[in-house]
Amino acid sequence: MSTTELTDNLTFVSALQMLGQLAQQGLLTADEEERTKAELERKLRPTVVLS
Repeated sequence: MSTTELTDNLTFVSALQMLGQLAQQGLLTADEEERTKAELERKLRPTVVLS
């Protein structure tokens, strides 16, 4: 895994955690959460590493 892939994966995980917190606090609807998650997946293209 390259440094760029690692950075993208860490950014993706961090963004998902923040997204979950916003949804839990009621600041996002379920639809907004799903759309944002799909957009993050599209933009960051997380790399799955199977171990």
